[in-house]
Amino acid sequence: MKLKQTLSNHKPATNKRTLVQIASLIFANSYVLSFLKFCPAPILNCHACPLAVMACPIGSLQHFVGQRRFPFALVGFFTVTGALVGRMTCGWACPFGFLQDILFKIKLFPKKLQVRTGHGLSKASRYVVLLGLVIIGAFATGEPLFCKLCPAGGLEAGLPLVIIDPSIRAMVGTLFIVKMVIVLIFIVVAILIKRPFCRFICPLGTVYSPFNKVSYVRLKVDKELCNECGACRAACPMSIDPYLDADSKDCIRCLECTSCPAIKVKYGT
Repeated sequence: MKLKQTLSNHKPATNKRTLVQIASLIFANSYVLSFLKFCPAPILNCHACPLAVMACPIGSLQHFVGQRRFPFALVGFFTVTGALVGRMTCGWACPFGFLQDILFKIKLFPKKLQVRTGHGLSKASRYVVLLGLVIIGAFATGEPLFCKLCPAGGLEAGLPLVIIDPSIRAMVGTLFIVKMVIVLIFIVVAILIKRPFCRFICPLGTVYSPFNKVSYVRLKVDKELCNECGACRAACPMSIDPYLDADSKDCIRCLECTSCPAIKVKYGT
């Protein structure tokens, strides 16, 4: 017999996930451990941030592509991370994802926009960014084009460096202004829509997304319990229907949907 599910009073992942996100934010920008900066992080955190501990994996990827060198170590790093947890680092550890979660809670506008994830536009735009801007752009120009426009870099590195370093402030030009406009647009959109950067832009999430189908950590829906009430979609930061595709490439493995007894975490095959 199917049961009617509700998530309103039962959110076991929320508080724990917030604590992990805060811990990840502090570690990724703890400065004293910056000797690890030659190592790529499994999350999107700008390496140019004055406090950053590790390298941005997308910045590292562009560095190798720009030099016409195959990034063997990075490919292995992406494969191991994806095979273990899929996009779970996006949901639990990424500081920029955490910022988007916070921004969406702001009640600046009376009505939030309910945008469904999984349609062709969201998938196409992310692959255009990864293939066109990150890979082809870096290969053609030898420059980290994505980093020059990335709002995470603008907030974590561009703005702080301009504020604290007079010599950098003196060099501010059109590119910085464009980057700040992108940051402003991102902030407004993130207040209106759940995790817009993760849905439409993030090249790192795009790299991890195919692994959701085969990763060690996966989700399973009990069809006998699920009545497709849509409560899991309402709880999902990506507005996915877990009962339709529990291992969707758009899923960030935040586990908010596991508040429903019909959805469980599955380990292994």
